[in-house]
Amino acid sequence: MAIQECGAFEAAFSLAVRNGLSLTDDLAAGQVLEYIPDDIIKKPVVATLAARGVKPATALTMSQPAATLRGIGFMAVGIDFTVS
Repeated sequence: MAIQECGAFEAAFSLAVRNGLSLTDDLAAGQVLEYIPDDIIKKPVVATLAARGVKPATALTMSQPAATLRGIGFMAVGIDFTVS
């Protein structure tokens, strides 16, 4: 949300404080957050993301298929990681 609406991740700190949230709190779909014009750090980034319809996401949801979780961080020895 901070990157999409304010253009930089640094805005997450002021957004969290202003809305009584922790940086690690999950947001609910449709949750409204208060912010002021001073929170918009990089207006060109906001404009570019809006023009291209890009909405960055940083959280995984339970609705995402497990097949998207790949790589060494999601492998288990003897299951999908083979030691030869």
